Amino acid sequence: MKKIINNIEANIRAFGEDIEETRTVTFIASTSSVDRHGTVLNQENWDLKNFNNNPIIGYQHNVYGSGEAPNPDDQLGSARAYFETVKKASGDEQQLLVDIAFEPKEINPLAEKIFRKVLHGSLRAVSVGFVPLADTNGGYGESREGNFHYFGQELLEVSVVNIPSNPDALKRSLLDLVEEKDVTGGSVIPPKEVINKNFCNIQEKRLLLINKK
Repeated sequence: MKKIINNIEANIRAFGEDIEETRTVTFIASTSSVDRHGTVLNQENWDLKNFNNNPIIGYQHNVYGSGEAPNPDDQLGSARAYFETVKKASGDEQQLLVDIAFEPKEINPLAEKIFRKVLHGSLRAVSVGFVPLADTNGGYGESREGNFHYFGQELLEVSVVNIPSNPDALKRSLLDLVEEKDVTGGSVIPPKEVINKNFCNIQEKRLLLINKK
């Protein structure tokens, strides 16, 4: 299977006066819009339990390792994923948000650099890694109107990335609270039985990006 990176851009909610203290930035992680790869994530069927118990926040999806022991600084901080309902002309829609709290510069210079770039605006995109969930028939979704709609997803990690594939998702801003933009995407991870073959000691040996056929 080929690794698919659907980098999410989502406007940042305006920074609070305590941003230097909290170091926390809110991103839209996923919505139900069609991404450039022709896939749609099911916003009503996210599994966030494992992520919120052990949040993985990376840069450029470098949290999986490549046969070597991961650098602990590749874990940029802590996070909380949750849902928000957005009112639109077409009706209410649910979207996935993530609050990322970057580690302090004293313990993680990489996290400090990325945090500063996010504040500066030169890094604005995030991307989610997930495992597709299977339905009762073992299927991972269905094709409708020329796009593939996932049945559900388990969130594994969220990464700040350089190049977005979905132009609608940047850091979250106050403007998005008034005029929401559709964003979606993620890095498709194969089922757990495949992932378990190659684990680099992250997230209970369940995470690995591999290539899609």
